[in-house]
Amino acid sequence: MALTKILPLLICLTASASAAAESAFQSLQFEQHKQQVMTELKKVCHQPKGMTDTAWANSILSSEDNQRHVREATVAIERNNTQNYWDAIGKVECPEM
Repeated sequence: MALTKILPLLICLTASASAAAESAFQSLQFEQHKQQVMTELKKVCHQPKGMTDTAWANSILSSEDNQRHVREATVAIERNNTQNYWDAIGKVECPEM
């Protein structure tokens, strides 16, 4: 009798833990793709000497348009769409330093 009460609870807990783990993995994957985009942008928008990576990334992402283009490039990586990736990278405007 106790097993019939506990079994549905265990199933629910297992399912929610699995969903949480998948969500965390997706977030990590998105962040890795974003880092790949930012690395590519360093080749296009040169980072000033003495500026930290975080400060440089923040200057790139200070524009809403650039945020959208970085997001588009990241999604293009996830979808393995090279053309959209390069289109999005090409739309990013380098900040004036």
